[in-house]
Amino acid sequence: MPTGHYAFRLLSLEDQLATVWAEGRFLMTRWEEEDAINLYHMPGGFFAEVYYDEETNHLHRTRTFTSVACLEDYAIYVRLSLPPGIE
Repeated sequence: MPTGHYAFRLLSLEDQLATVWAEGRFLMTRWEEEDAINLYHMPGGFFAEVYYDEETNHLHRTRTFTSVACLEDYAIYVRLSLPPGIE
C-alpha cells in the first residue's frame, strides 16, 4: 500500500528519503540558489521534492504538496517541440 501524504510528512527525513526512493517516480530537476531540487510523483497522490546541496553533497530536506499550482516552478524547464510538418 502506498504511503499517504500525511503519513509521509510524519516520517523522519531519513525515512522520507527511503520512501521516495522506493515508491516515487522521478519527474525532473530544477535549481534554486545552491540547491538542486528533484521532483517525484508519489503513488499516495502527492508530489515530493528532495533538496540536494551540490556544494556539500547533502540531501537536507523534503517538501510535499498536492496542488498542481506548485508545479509552476518547473514550467520554465519544460521544452516542447512540434512534430515535423506542424507549424
